[in-house]
Amino acid sequence: MKINDGVWDWDKLREPVSSYRSVPLWSWNDKLEIAEMERQIEEMNKVGIGGFFMHARGGLQTPYMGEEWMNAVRACIEKAESLGMEPWFYDENGWPSGFGGGSVPALGIAYQQKKLAMEKAPFCGDDRSRDLGYYVLDGTGWARMPVERANEADIRIYWEVNPYYIDTLSRQAIRAFIDSTYEAYWNSFGESFKHVLKGVFTDEPQFGRGEIPWSFDLEEAYRKRNGKSALDILPSLFLDAADAKEHRYQYWSCVTELFVDSYAKQIGDWCEEKGWSLAGHVVDEQTLMGQATSVGDLMSFYEYMQIPGCDWLGRFVGDEPLVPKQVGSVARQLGKRRTITESYGCSGWNVSMQDLKRIGEWQFVHGINMMCQHLQSYSLRGLRKRDYPPSLFYQQPWWADYKQFNDYFARLSMLLSEGERQASILLLHPIRSAWVEQRGLDSSAIEPYHDGFAGLSRLLCRSLMEHDYGSESILERHGRVEGRKLIVGEAVYSSVIMPPSVTWSRSTVELLVEMAEQGGSVFVVDPYPTLMEGKEDALLEQLLALAIKVSANHPAIIDKISRAAAPFVRMKTASGELIATDRMNVQTLKLGDAWLYYIVNSGETTCGEVEIELCREGLVTLLDLETGKEEMLLQEQGVGFARLVLPIAASQSYMLKQVSLPISDNVQIEETKELSVVAALQTDVTLTEYWQVKHADLNSLTLDTCRLSVEDGEWSESTPVIYLQEKLLQLGRSVRIACEFQFNVSFDTGLERQLYLVMERPDKASITLNGYSISNQDCGWWLDTAFRKLNLSGKLLSGENILVIESEFYNAPETYEAMERAKTFESEGNKLTYDTELENVYLLGDFGVKPLAPFVEGEGGTVLAEGPFTLTESPEILDGGDLVRQGFPFFAGRVSVEQTVYVGEGLLDWEAVFSFDSQPDAVVTKIRVNGHEVKSFIWEPYVTDIGAFLVAGNNRIELELAGSCRNLLGPHHHIKLEPLKIGPDSFTNKVGWTDRDLPPDTQVYQEHYAFVKFGWSAAPKITMMAKRQGEILGF
Repeated sequence: MKINDGVWDWDKLREPVSSYRSVPLWSWNDKLEIAEMERQIEEMNKVGIGGFFMHARGGLQTPYMGEEWMNAVRACIEKAESLGMEPWFYDENGWPSGFGGGSVPALGIAYQQKKLAMEKAPFCGDDRSRDLGYYVLDGTGWARMPVERANEADIRIYWEVNPYYIDTLSRQAIRAFIDSTYEAYWNSFGESFKHVLKGVFTDEPQFGRGEIPWSFDLEEAYRKRNGKSALDILPSLFLDAADAKEHRYQYWSCVTELFVDSYAKQIGDWCEEKGWSLAGHVVDEQTLMGQATSVGDLMSFYEYMQIPGCDWLGRFVGDEPLVPKQVGSVARQLGKRRTITESYGCSGWNVSMQDLKRIGEWQFVHGINMMCQHLQSYSLRGLRKRDYPPSLFYQQPWWADYKQFNDYFARLSMLLSEGERQASILLLHPIRSAWVEQRGLDSSAIEPYHDGFAGLSRLLCRSLMEHDYGSESILERHGRVEGRKLIVGEAVYSSVIMPPSVTWSRSTVELLVEMAEQGGSVFVVDPYPTLMEGKEDALLEQLLALAIKVSANHPAIIDKISRAAAPFVRMKTASGELIATDRMNVQTLKLGDAWLYYIVNSGETTCGEVEIELCREGLVTLLDLETGKEEMLLQEQGVGFARLVLPIAASQSYMLKQVSLPISDNVQIEETKELSVVAALQTDVTLTEYWQVKHADLNSLTLDTCRLSVEDGEWSESTPVIYLQEKLLQLGRSVRIACEFQFNVSFDTGLERQLYLVMERPDKASITLNGYSISNQDCGWWLDTAFRKLNLSGKLLSGENILVIESEFYNAPETYEAMERAKTFESEGNKLTYDTELENVYLLGDFGVKPLAPFVEGEGGTVLAEGPFTLTESPEILDGGDLVRQGFPFFAGRVSVEQTVYVGEGLLDWEAVFSFDSQPDAVVTKIRVNGHEVKSFIWEPYVTDIGAFLVAGNNRIELELAGSCRNLLGPHHHIKLEPLKIGPDSFTNKVGWTDRDLPPDTQVYQEHYAFVKFGWSAAPKITMMAKRQGEILGF
């Protein structure tokens, strides 16, 4: 959909509209109160969030899709409308989407997910009701036996059922899902709010994971496509035999078509008819091995989504660009303006805004343009705080500064959505080779083809050769050859690359033969394919004779391809070496009468000064996405090129704009803004290591171990609280419990000071401190509305203090039944809710905290300590930038520190640059000079001009640091100290899927505490630089 012809209004960048702003998953995970929901929507609006997905999730205590639920939905839609925000639905209670909160599989076995299984003779058991066939090895193939000769068979193949998910190959099952959720929402809100509601998010639909799917609809569909019974070829799915690859090709092609038609097309068509957008993503997007047995061909699925998307979990970016590029390719080819990412799940409580930017921009440069943050938690009560954290919401100390992030990505989203991408290379997607190499549950034979495909894409990216992927399904429906070009929908390609592969479809081979015969550039990379649709065919030999053959390992491969499709941008280091790294990427766009070059460093190291050469002439300006302003740059212009030098820091990006400028000879254009300052003279103004604490939010101490007594029995040894929940659940009944927490106090004065116990559901508990009864009537909340404050002032003792909390540990019989179902399939676990949850408690007040023994340095920017911890006096002076070691190990808040520096009058007309040499150990770092706020640092570069705020004599320099919830909420005891992919099991002694790199018997939980640093590792500095005559300096 081309919307950018002619003049584009660049002033729109100043204040992007809601439709380009972030739309996070808003986790509805507790008892829903409308007043609180409206407050939370107001919080989102304050920080520049454009809308929200209303997402039912584990912990929900309001009946899903019931009257109370619908009332809450209506209130949120109305609130969003009043604020100009965009509300979206999420189509499931938990995930994966499709089971309608359990209502669809409850309709019967025809609606339930099924998979194939094989057993070799002799066969076990007497139940043959689910058997599909009996087979005997006949020469080089398998012959199906009649039922009466089953005892002569070598193998039998049968189906198994999962009663908790649905048959996504069945149109009937998906229709029931639509009726249960989509129609229910439309009937309640569709007509009334058609101008407000935007659509629905679907999450991780699948037909299986690492399994071979079956459906009652499959036999008829297979016979219609192939003229024979699927039952005849089932052994080929598990075992090698003559024609096995052809049979596998036919089977997985049929499965994929059923899945796409039943789920994506049926729901996509429904949304199209209603004027809504179907957004979201499928499961297992990362590899060919995962895709083959979960979704078949995910790019063909994206065709029917109005807003296709992907999922990116963890605090890192990928070496392989497949996940976002698969989405972006389909969108570009089929004219879909928007592509969405669900990002930041599992990235942990200490994820910084620089991390968020780096992870987001890595996906945006590869084809994404709409941000959906995972997630914003309605409540952090109980297990919710460990639900694949973080919650990127009001609970975070940095929340008030989040608008900077959201404004930035809104501007970026606008440009990438409205611009027209210019990639001219099509790299074919070899998923069908994966189909024929899948042998039973063994996908190892696919790995070389995944590596070859992904490696080739990485090589192109490192060479700044912009490319899309080509799905054979989409090529078949939307591909054609015009002259030497391959046209796929709205995209035009001058070069096509066939990666290492085994097989391709006839329609694909025919297109490439036609393109090659017209003189187009068709490259085939070894190992070359040998099959067409799983069998030998002369047409493939014709293609191989016409195509340009290249070796995947040959150093000249890029040189050959670049002759046919040269990159739009070249970059060199200061020493003149070409930049070739996975972390430096480019996207070129046409927007109105301008060219845009989106240059992204998603790495964690600086590139220094980089020479950037654009392969066309024209005036180049910088679009500052933090402000929406346009600024001039120093540049050299020549015939057919523009050249400039820019510093590229870690996680930094540039959006360059170029407009036509007739050039006859090389010219120099001066800049109005420098991004790095070179001065003739400079001197440093010394900042000391000592900083006075001007203000600190109340400090905290997490109490995460206690002694347990059940029904007035013996006290246990001190035990991690996280273990006790599981231990009590194993009892399977309601019990009265007491938890005894111990902490120490080192001061003997000021015992009347402000002090709170923070806990969840105090109204259900009886509490004593040092034998004194503590009222369970709270005095408000802290951090999260579920974290209630109880006044402990006047109850402290110098030395040891004993806190005892008594309560009823109760879970309904239905809860225990749900726990059993959760062991079977993830859909049950993802919506699990407990009645009672035993959790850590916290002390909050004006104090410092120190461990039993001195802190020690840990790996990965951590600080280690042994418990227990003691309350001390709060520090007034800091020596250096490590606040964790100076009384703030569990702190979750903001601290302001200051010192005074002297500046002589003769330096006032010099440039004054404040900087950090490395990223501060805080999510947000603000600098104020003499009371004036100068800059909020949330990502690189950490440098700013403070000269306009200095005076002759003493100057007050203030730093305000906003941390995260990590050191309060953990995980404190993980063997990796600060894991970069975190799930609920990361807080326990279990090896969960987020730690699949660890051996299964790993002792994950460690006794010591690991904290992330808070403060700064490299001291800030002020550099005074003399201005050269006639030079304009600034930042």
